[in-house]
Amino acid sequence: MVNEEKTVSVEEELDLGALSKEVDKFLEDLEKHIRISIIGSKAIDKLEDFTLDVGLKKTYLCAKNTEESYPILAKVIELFIKVYGATITMYPKGEKVCLELITPKRE
Repeated sequence: MVNEEKTVSVEEELDLGALSKEVDKFLEDLEKHIRISIIGSKAIDKLEDFTLDVGLKKTYLCAKNTEESYPILAKVIELFIKVYGATITMYPKGEKVCLELITPKRE
């Protein structure tokens, strides 16, 4: 007698749309946490034309490369190191200057 196996596609087994929404929600919550508690909403609002890209392992904060950006980025670095003691990498990227931060774990 031959065993009949039921073939199930990956999409049927996993709800990829729901999984994607959960990941997006997690990253949004993490970004809010980073904006408010680590970078400080007042400091980040003073930056012109900035982007904040939050990932599971690293977070990138890029701002327009102007004289006004450096004191704000220095404050971000100071706060981040004070809270997490992590290493931060600062580098130029075209017309922007970027900080590479280790994404902190939420407690």
